[in-house]
Amino acid sequence: MDNKIKSKTRLVAIQLVCQHLVSKENIDLIKKDFDTYYRNVKIDPSSPKIEYNINFLSKLINFYKLSYKNMNLTNEINSLIKFNRKFEKWDSINQAIMLVAISELKNSKNKKDKIILNDYLEISKSFVNISDTNVINALLDKFINK
Repeated sequence: MDNKIKSKTRLVAIQLVCQHLVSKENIDLIKKDFDTYYRNVKIDPSSPKIEYNINFLSKLINFYKLSYKNMNLTNEINSLIKFNRKFEKWDSINQAIMLVAISELKNSKNKKDKIILNDYLEISKSFVNISDTNVINALLDKFINK
C-alpha cells in the first residue's frame, strides 16, 4: 500500500477515535457512518477527496478496540508520564493520537516502529502545538524502547 494512503488512513483512525472519546458512541457505528458518508467525498469543491484504505482503517480500529478493551492503555501511558498531567486530563486529540499509535505499535507484526512513530508525529503536527508533539514523541519513544 502507498505510504501516502497509509498516512491518510492513520489520520482517519485518529479522527474516529477522537470522536469516540468525545461522544462515547460505538466506534464501529462511527466508522460505518464515516465510510458511508465521507469516503472518497469532497467536503467542499476546493478540497481534496477524503481518501483512505478501508481495510487498513478496519485493522487500525480493531487494533484500538483490542488494545483498549484487553489492556488498560490509560494506566500504561500514565506509567510512562513523568509530569503532573495524567493521560485522562489530556485533550481528546492528543489522547486519540497516543491510543491509535500505541495500538498499532502493539499489534503490528512488521516491526517498523520508527516509521510508524514518525508518521504519527507528522500527523500530530497538523493538530497540536510543538510542545504537545514533543510530549507525544517522548512517550511513544519510551513505549517503543521499553
